[in-house]
Amino acid sequence: MLRATLRSFLAHRGRMLLSGLAVLLSVAFVAGSLIFSATVSQTFDALFRSTAADVRVEPRSAFDEGSQFPSGRTPTFPAQVRDRVARVDGVARAHIDAEAGNVTVVDRDNEPVGSTSGAPTIATNWYVWDRSPVQLTSGRAPRGAGEALLDADTADRRGLGIGDPLRVLAAPGGFRVRIVGIATFTTTNPGATLVFLDTPTAQRRLLGSTDTASSVSAEAEPGVSDRELKRRIAAALGDRDGYELRTADEQAASQSAELGEFLDILTSVMVGFAGVAVLVGVFLIVNTFSMLIAQRTRELGLLRALGADRRQVRRSVLTEALLLGLAGSTLGLAAGV
Repeated sequence: MLRATLRSFLAHRGRMLLSGLAVLLSVAFVAGSLIFSATVSQTFDALFRSTAADVRVEPRSAFDEGSQFPSGRTPTFPAQVRDRVARVDGVARAHIDAEAGNVTVVDRDNEPVGSTSGAPTIATNWYVWDRSPVQLTSGRAPRGAGEALLDADTADRRGLGIGDPLRVLAAPGGFRVRIVGIATFTTTNPGATLVFLDTPTAQRRLLGSTDTASSVSAEAEPGVSDRELKRRIAAALGDRDGYELRTADEQAASQSAELGEFLDILTSVMVGFAGVAVLVGVFLIVNTFSMLIAQRTRELGLLRALGADRRQVRRSVLTEALLLGLAGSTLGLAAGV
């Protein structure tokens, strides 16, 4: 019976193609959704861990409920906080961050240059440090108003290069820049679009004033742990109600958690569509297989006439279904990857 089942399966492989295709597509959709979510999560986790400052100081309002100001502006504090942090014993360097994640960047045709996959578009200030997620690979760094640095992946994806104009739409207002340099990710690119400005321009255009900062990043001197540096900076700033301090590990954990919430929603939507595909596939497989069995009534009757009992015939049909499922699932997993 096993030999007869295998011969029958191979003899009717053309008829089973539609059912096999339904299995393949259903499995590929589910596997692809889950693999995509896991890959994006791992990529961002690696990026967060490798680029986080030893200690980052941010306005506490950025962590409060409804932290985004009514105008859509990024929460800020005085830029002088950077000087106070830099004077703390154990701080090797301190940098002002002037970053806005609520921006839109368009090209000369007013087409958005950001990713369509849901990855963020971030405008920030450019400065060189060991943990920067990107490095300058073409052109030069921005030196004044009207100049910008663009990440290489976005430039390649949108066909942009040095000399091309961009328009940045930020909360304080829109402004035009021209690309003077291209920066390449030092780690795996998570799909984000990055636009860099010089620090005074970023402060004025993104935050609304050259006297403000969105955060301050501090690098520890050798031998000083992140936790110890955080304690010293907190003691120096004094105003515990006005600042939120986080070590590199805390930054990575927080950013990963925020990303996880987004990915959970995205995965749920994708798996929902995959579930619909599976449901449609089930109906298609059942109907197609039922028609195949109906067309083989004579063949199955001949098996009974040759001495096969009802159980053997049923087992033969189930074996064919199992082979079909295994083949379709294997190919579906390969397609999903």
